[in-house]
Amino acid sequence: MSGVSEPLSRVKVGTLRRPEGPPEPMVVVPVDVEKEDVRILKVCFYSNSFNTGKNFKLVKCTVQTEIQEVIASILLSGRIGPNIQLGECYGLRLKHMKSDEIHWLHPQMTVGEVQEKYECLHMEAEWRYDLQIRYLPEDFMESLKEDRTTLLYFYQQLRNDYMQRYASKVSEGMALQLGCLELRRFFKDMPHNALDKKSNFEFLEKEVGLDLFFPKQMQENLKPKQFRKMIQQTFQQYASLREEECVMKFFNTLAGFANIDQETYRCELIQGWNITVDLVIGPKGIRQLTSQDAKPTCLAEFKQIKSIRCLPLEEGQAVLQLGIEGAPQSLSIKTSSLAEAENMADLVDGYCRLQGEHKGSLIIHPKKDGEKRNSLPQIPVLTQGRTLEPQHITSGDFSPVNFTLNLEAQQPHLSESFSIESDIYAEIPDETLRRPGGPQYGVTRDDVVLNRILGEGFFGEVYEGVYTNHKGEKINVAVKTCKKDCTLDNKEKFLSEAVIMKNLDHPHIVKLIGIIEEEPTWIIMELYPYGELGHYLERNKNSLKVLTLVLYSLQICKAMAYLESINCVHRDIAVRNILVASPECVKLGDFGLSRYIEDEEYYKASVTRLPIKWMSPESINFRRFTTASDVWMFAVCMWEILSFGKQPFFWLENKDVIGVLEKGDRLPKPDLCPPVLYTLMTRCWDYDPSERPRFTELVCNLSDIYQMEKDIAIEQERNARYRPPKILEPTAYQEPPPKPSRPKYRPPPQTNLLAPKLQFQVPEGLCASSPTLTSPMEYPSPVNSLHTPPLHRHNVFKRHSMREEDFIRPSSREEIEGTQKLLNKDLAELINKMRLAQQNAVTSLSEECKRQMLTASHTLAVDAKNLLDAVDQAKVLANLAHPPAE
Repeated sequence: MSGVSEPLSRVKVGTLRRPEGPPEPMVVVPVDVEKEDVRILKVCFYSNSFNTGKNFKLVKCTVQTEIQEVIASILLSGRIGPNIQLGECYGLRLKHMKSDEIHWLHPQMTVGEVQEKYECLHMEAEWRYDLQIRYLPEDFMESLKEDRTTLLYFYQQLRNDYMQRYASKVSEGMALQLGCLELRRFFKDMPHNALDKKSNFEFLEKEVGLDLFFPKQMQENLKPKQFRKMIQQTFQQYASLREEECVMKFFNTLAGFANIDQETYRCELIQGWNITVDLVIGPKGIRQLTSQDAKPTCLAEFKQIKSIRCLPLEEGQAVLQLGIEGAPQSLSIKTSSLAEAENMADLVDGYCRLQGEHKGSLIIHPKKDGEKRNSLPQIPVLTQGRTLEPQHITSGDFSPVNFTLNLEAQQPHLSESFSIESDIYAEIPDETLRRPGGPQYGVTRDDVVLNRILGEGFFGEVYEGVYTNHKGEKINVAVKTCKKDCTLDNKEKFLSEAVIMKNLDHPHIVKLIGIIEEEPTWIIMELYPYGELGHYLERNKNSLKVLTLVLYSLQICKAMAYLESINCVHRDIAVRNILVASPECVKLGDFGLSRYIEDEEYYKASVTRLPIKWMSPESINFRRFTTASDVWMFAVCMWEILSFGKQPFFWLENKDVIGVLEKGDRLPKPDLCPPVLYTLMTRCWDYDPSERPRFTELVCNLSDIYQMEKDIAIEQERNARYRPPKILEPTAYQEPPPKPSRPKYRPPPQTNLLAPKLQFQVPEGLCASSPTLTSPMEYPSPVNSLHTPPLHRHNVFKRHSMREEDFIRPSSREEIEGTQKLLNKDLAELINKMRLAQQNAVTSLSEECKRQMLTASHTLAVDAKNLLDAVDQAKVLANLAHPPAE
């Protein structure tokens, strides 16, 4: 960089080395942390998410904090991922956003030195700290397979560089391959033919954006239909690849266009005369390239390098001198700026630490006249107890390698070391985790007594306990605990459930009692004696009524409507996350996956274990979570409730679920589920999220269904009391009782030659639709008619029937009326089954609906026979049944 006039000014004794002798002894000077300046560094990093602007970590440190400690604190936090084994590959880069000026920060520089040397050149807000993988092992392809977190991080870093620097330069075929590989890797649960469906591709194009996968120039050059067809065909080639296979395929494909494992510098070699070359530095050593077609020539291996020195020259230029073992003179490299020389020195020094025998720094810093060397501060080291002791170490002992190899050993006590010895590494939590206002939920551990273990969760055990509040009242509570070896990032995720719950207030949502943030971390919630709804349904399936199951669904729907009103998505609605407070009340809990979406339309999940069988197609394919996806999950939860706790799609594996949903198949109707409720479920399972009902509408619909089921239950209870007893006939007598005799009267003479059916036609003049309404005077009198009107015969029969009805007993009449109402209900059920069969005529539920329709028809026929038997029995009791006359 032009304008930088000073070399790296390291002043720590343990890291300085004189060319003529051994290193000076280290002088330890205690550091008063309270009097030092405190800094908060915003370090950006890559993640498995499209929200690149939101991927950062806030690190609280002092001016004496070294860069290697900043890097280690981020790796320890778990924000990058778990089980990082290649921590020595990471470096920190300082980038000026307006000029693209770049400085690689040496691990042993302090934050204060960075501020004095670089940040003072521009405004502080214009600088950005980036966590990068800069130093790669020799066979990095195989080495990264053993560290999956570092492998994925290097892939994200490389892909980001590709989209910014190379995407517009590669061929259309390569851009198409690399874009489809990222599609397959990120949407790993998406079936191979998902993009063939127009709605899925439109969602990918409009909601996600093709710009994240393919360069804009390519999209502008191709026609939309042609571009879509090319994506579909290329995606089919990689449909069977797993995530790691996609990553390796990406590396191999991009390596044919750019050097992904090395850095190239345009500089001059000073060998008596200056030779302009491209200096290539990578895992294979330091090599020179005189032309694009020439083969690289090895200048030095990292194991041969014994010292590194940066010297400034006139006009802003600089010289990088590398001491080579066995060489009569050092390798001198002239650069255009001091910043470039320092970046090369950091790169060479990093590879020397990674591959060489010496784990300390090889950079030699010239000592200025009159400058006094400071000493390393005391480093807190954990002993076998829980106290911290200062330990004097040398630069070789406290290297990034040694530090990162012991990450897991230091994780359980990381927060203790921060709070006891200094403020270094103390984390600044996200703003969303510190919402101002509201009640305080901090409780003391002495007020909680733990009893038996109720179960085990992802973060730790769940205990039954007793909490004594400030009034002295004892409350039964459930205590969620966090494992002691849990990373800081997992601890934040564990506490995020409590952060969301403390803002919720609803009668059908689990109540939060308090939080204990000190180690071990506890979340204290109200305990409900009946346990999880899934187990409760399974234990009481023989006694629970449909009305109660609908009530449970209605209560959970009201809780979800409340979450919808505050822009919160739950993402894990299932009977296992619902607790039974009483036989008539359930409450929604487990907000570990919940997120506030606030002004955004949807939330995109990163690498998280998700309940596939409960999720909507857009959530499985694109990790898109909205209120509409919660509606889908709620319908699946209703299916669980009506099935008494059965797991949805229990006959399928997770990988097969999305294929079934893409074909249009849905969960079958439970046996006891009312047809109108199942119809509501199918609406919630619409493939298009915009067509699904909202929770406010579902509350109204479920309230109507609950009231209808309540009325039916009252009707059935009433009918059960008045149902006629079943008559047990003798085995020898199989014929029905005799029918009553028909009335004895002479039929009227058939003087009219018209057909009998036409005799009953109403004259047109009596119809309201007649153009001329005939007056009553124009009709002949019945006396003058040529035949007796059939109406007279009907009236005679009606009067005769009424006379028989007068003799039927009141008890028999009530039994007939009750049976008649039951028959009406059966007829309504058959009509609903027929409508359901018509709605699902073209779906996979067609056969099931037809079977249920036939079952309802059989029930109607049986009850109709019972009605006739009840009428006959009533006539027999009333002595109105007479045998036919012979």
